[in-house]
Amino acid sequence: MTPAPLLLALALAGRAQAQTDVRIRVGAGDQAVLPTIALPAFTASDPSVGADALFARQVRDIVRSDLLLSRRFLVADETPGRPPAAAPTWRLNAAIGRAVDRLQAKVRLDNGADGSPVFERYYRQDARWLRALAHRISDDVVLAATGRTGIASSRLAFVNDQTGHQEIYVMDYDGAGVHRLTDDRSIDLLPRLAPDGRTLAYTSYKDGNPDLFLLDLASGKATALSTRQGLNVAGGFSPGGTELLTTMSRERSPNLYLLDMASGALQRLTSHFGADSSPTFSPDARQVAFVSDRAGNPEVFTLNLETKRTRRLTDFNWCDSPAWSPTGEWIAFAGRANRRDRMDIFVVDPAGTHIRRLTHGEGSNEDPTWSPDGRLIAFSSTRNGRPQIFVMDADGSAPRLAADIPGDSTTPFWSAAR
Repeated sequence: MTPAPLLLALALAGRAQAQTDVRIRVGAGDQAVLPTIALPAFTASDPSVGADALFARQVRDIVRSDLLLSRRFLVADETPGRPPAAAPTWRLNAAIGRAVDRLQAKVRLDNGADGSPVFERYYRQDARWLRALAHRISDDVVLAATGRTGIASSRLAFVNDQTGHQEIYVMDYDGAGVHRLTDDRSIDLLPRLAPDGRTLAYTSYKDGNPDLFLLDLASGKATALSTRQGLNVAGGFSPGGTELLTTMSRERSPNLYLLDMASGALQRLTSHFGADSSPTFSPDARQVAFVSDRAGNPEVFTLNLETKRTRRLTDFNWCDSPAWSPTGEWIAFAGRANRRDRMDIFVVDPAGTHIRRLTHGEGSNEDPTWSPDGRLIAFSSTRNGRPQIFVMDADGSAPRLAADIPGDSTTPFWSAAR
C-alpha cells in the first residue's frame, strides 16, 4: 500500500500490534443519551423565488448531515402538522435567500422547552460557496449548543494516484469537494496542512530528490522548504504554525529536525544511527511522538523537547505514523504484532501503559489522523480491495468510507481550518 520509493527513502519505521489490549474509553463511543435538535424545513427568504427554495433545501441537507456526523446530537426532522413526540432540546430555524451573487441566511437556535433564543445570526456568503455557508452554520450551532468547536469546516488532505501519478488532494471533512492541489506528475507524499489551513507542506520527487515544499493554497504556488540531499519529509506543524517537525537524512540515517518557518533555521532533535521518522507534536508542543528502530523493530517513542529524554511506548513487530490526539490523551498509530499480520490502528496513552486496538484486520489499516475535536479518526484502509480513506469514531466504532474516489487514496491528514 505504501509506495516503494517512500519505503526506500524513509528506511521506514512503522507498523505493529501490542502485547496488551486494554479496553478503555477514547471519548466518542459513550452511551449517554444525546440531546435532540429539531430541524424544520428551512424557508426561502422570498417564497416567490424558486432558487431561494432550492438553496434553502440544499443548505438544510448539509447542516443536517453535519449535525449527525458531529455525533453530538439526535436530529428530529419536523414537518408541518406533525409535532415531535417529545420536546426537543433545541430547535433550529433558518431562512435562506440570494441577493445578486451572494447567499444570505438568517439562522436562529431556540430552546426547545420554552422557545427562548439561544442565538440568532445573519450570514452572507459568495453563492459559489454554499457548502461553506452550511458548514459555518453547523459549527456555530455546535458551539452554541455544546460550547465545543465544530469540525464541519475542517478538511482532509491526502495522496491519490488516479492521474497515473501520486498527487496531493484535499476534500471537505465529509468527503465532498474533492480537489487536486498539485500537478507535479511525479511522486508527491505525506501532505501536512498548516493550522491556519492556508498552506500545506509535502514531499515531492519531481526534481529527483525527495524535497520538501510548502504550497500556498490560495495561489497554488509551491516554494521549496528543503532540497538538502537525501530525505526531506514533513512531520507536523506546531500548534501556532511557526515550526515544522521534519525527517531528514542529509548524509546519514533519517533523524528528526525542527524547521523554523520564518527563518528556515534547522534544529536537530535526534542523532541516531537507525531511522527516526514520522514526528508529531503533542498539543502543548512540549513533546514529540515519533517512530524509531533504535530498539530493533520500529516502535513508537516520545521525546520531551525540554529534557531531551525519550520514552518507548510500544513493543510491536512494526509501528508507523503516530498522531497525537488534540486532547493530548492518546497517540494513534498503525501497527502489527507479527510479520504476517495486517496493519491495524491502535491508540496508546503518552505513558505507554494502555494500548487499545481500534481496527481488527479488515484489510490493511494505516495513517491515522484525528479530527480537530478528537472525536473521529480518519485513516487509509484496503478493506474494499484498494486503499481508500475511511473515518471512524475515536473508539473504533462506526467506520465509514469518506469518499468513493477513483484510484488509490492514502496518508490522510486532518486540519481544523479551511
